[in-house]
Amino acid sequence: MLDWFLNLESNLRLGLVFILGFILGLLLMNIFVIVKNKKINAYQRKLEKESIASDESSAKVKVLESKIAVLEKALENALKK
Repeated sequence: MLDWFLNLESNLRLGLVFILGFILGLLLMNIFVIVKNKKINAYQRKLEKESIASDESSAKVKVLESKIAVLEKALENALKK
């Protein structure tokens, strides 16, 4: 195989090396893009979970604040009587 390659004309050899290098570069970049996309998707899922948790926390705070307001009114009404 090496003898066949070395017996080719230099222009043809250079063309083959260029094409093989180009294909190898495409494959490597494809792998890097796939890995990067997986990391981005994992980060997005993490952000969504944090967003949902913060929404739940803010909803719980609002519920507690409304309960406190109701209890304060009940206390005021009880004290007035």
